[in-house]
Amino acid sequence: MKLWRKLLAAVTAGTICLGSIGAMLSVSAETELDSSAVSENSTEVKVSKGAHTHYYGELANSSDGCSGWYFYCVGNNGVNYDMMGDSIADKYAINNGFVPNALDTASGWVWLGTNPPTITTTKVTTKTTTKTTTKTTTTTTQPSVPTVKEGSLDKGDIDGSGSLDSTDVFYSMLYIANTAVGNTVKISKEQVTAADVDESSSVDATDVYYLMYYIALHGVGVNVSWDNVLAK
Repeated sequence: MKLWRKLLAAVTAGTICLGSIGAMLSVSAETELDSSAVSENSTEVKVSKGAHTHYYGELANSSDGCSGWYFYCVGNNGVNYDMMGDSIADKYAINNGFVPNALDTASGWVWLGTNPPTITTTKVTTKTTTKTTTKTTTTTTQPSVPTVKEGSLDKGDIDGSGSLDSTDVFYSMLYIANTAVGNTVKISKEQVTAADVDESSSVDATDVYYLMYYIALHGVGVNVSWDNVLAK
């Protein structure tokens, strides 16, 4: 048989086989996300403060409008005091010696009030951090060779369907790939014998080639026997 027909047969069977593999393998994965959401809330408490701060007993020529100033006007006539201002302020002036000498007069303003409390501004900050992680999950569907145990199988008919097609090629390739990496494949002795089309006592790429070649020839109407395909 001419070389081009062998090549055409191999390419045809290979295309069919790849289509089967693609249909039987599926992989799904979720995307991993790692995000951080930060929210910050601030509450600021403000308390008004007095416009002026004075000390008790402070003297001034005039009031600045703050509540707490008292006007005093005291005269010393040498015998007693004349009080002409606010009585509280006048007594404070006398008790503190604002007019110590006879015939002296003193007047003005004295702070006898209470200063407003000094309250500092307080800022309360609440910070919340939220971290969300989505774990990646990968699922792989691994095809397996269906086990056929009853009776003997025709050469190349690995799935026991009674006909040779791309499914048999696929199972042959799957068996070879798994055994090459040390995976255990559940397959019967009859299936191994059917896959060993060249009867070399091992299933390898040569068996796949002959199986693909046989299927391709029959696919284009060339009904050759196994003896013709395996003839050297």
